[in-house]
Amino acid sequence: MDSQQAVTPQGNKSSFISRFGRRNVILVSAIFIVLAVIATLMSQVISWNEADERLVHQSAFTGNLTVIDQAGPYLKAFGSTSAYKKVISINFTGDSSATASAIVPLIPIRFLDTTTGGARGVSRFRLPGNVPAGESGSLRGLLKIHEEFGSQETLISNLLMRATTENVKASARMMSVEQHYSGGNGQLSQDFADQLTNGIFVTEQIISSGERDKTDELNNLSKQQRVTINIKKDSEGNALRNAPILGAYGITVVDASIIDIDYESKVNARLEAQKQAAADEALARQNLKKAEQQARTEVALGEQAIAKQRAESEKLKIKEQIDAERVKANAIISAQQRVAVKAELAKEQAEILKQQRLEAMGMDVLAEARQRAKSAALDPKYVFDETLKAEVKIQTALFTSLGNSRLVPEIVIGVGQGEQSNGSEFMRILAADAALSLQKRLDKDKKTK
Repeated sequence: MDSQQAVTPQGNKSSFISRFGRRNVILVSAIFIVLAVIATLMSQVISWNEADERLVHQSAFTGNLTVIDQAGPYLKAFGSTSAYKKVISINFTGDSSATASAIVPLIPIRFLDTTTGGARGVSRFRLPGNVPAGESGSLRGLLKIHEEFGSQETLISNLLMRATTENVKASARMMSVEQHYSGGNGQLSQDFADQLTNGIFVTEQIISSGERDKTDELNNLSKQQRVTINIKKDSEGNALRNAPILGAYGITVVDASIIDIDYESKVNARLEAQKQAAADEALARQNLKKAEQQARTEVALGEQAIAKQRAESEKLKIKEQIDAERVKANAIISAQQRVAVKAELAKEQAEILKQQRLEAMGMDVLAEARQRAKSAALDPKYVFDETLKAEVKIQTALFTSLGNSRLVPEIVIGVGQGEQSNGSEFMRILAADAALSLQKRLDKDKKTK
């Protein structure tokens, strides 16, 4: 039964060839072979160039090297080609999933204070194109690179990676780890890009030691030695540099930066301690500020209470002063009123006393008059004198009345203006003569007494 199964495929094959025809099978096979040969020949004659690459083509017949810059198809003519990226990037961040021309691990570095670590960063380089040969016939540009390195992988490992590593380490040696984690990563990245582009600085170390401890031996230092880096300068003040190794090949630096540094474990422990100390210090400072603010608040509240108490005291004092002034004014007014009342009373009393004195004097005069009247009533002479005086007064009044009276009508004949009548004048003369006679008699009586 097995022999029957083995015979069946062979029979089928024979039947297929017999049906299709041996000649046709050979014809189809020949066509496929010719197409494969044509495709192979075409790939050796015409090829394709990518937009981000430059190709160095070596002729299969003459061996001459040419640089192909244009993207798209080109005539290969059975020659050999080597591809170079126009911009080569080297990624040393340690990220294996990154996209770059070369991915390498972190670059080990050592700071000025001998602390070690690993640098993370990226550097990008632009390769030159087709540069004409020099006067001596020496190749330049990409042809020189291809002549010395032969491939992009060799160029990266033997030149670009070496230049990146040397400049990263040279930049790290210019600062201490404390300067770096205190904010010096930007300066480190700037130094790296500067030295990679223009050449590594020529530097010298300056070692300064601390003061010696007098209690210890002279060869023991009480403080750690301090090392600083000084960049040497020429007579014009320009920084001295080593020749850049990339400049000889016309390679330019597009970008170079150090992203971060992975410190060794003891530095991380120191950083954690410093972070904790900084946090404690910040907390203490915050508590101090809070206490100071609270103290200021208490002082302000105390001053406010004192000011309020002082204001109340001033208010009470002013009120007391006002009350005292009011009482004083009232007392003055009352005193003035009492003085006025007393003065009025004194005046009234003086008037009363005056009236009383006058009354007393009047009483005395009256009494004296009465006494005199009593005495005179008994004295005939006094009675005669009084009678005589009364008669004199009567007669005087009578003659005065007669002198002023008109006894007869006053008729004036032939008298000029301004002249008096003769009758009136005559009567006045008689009255005056009677009065003079009476006066002389009275004077005579006084003298006889």
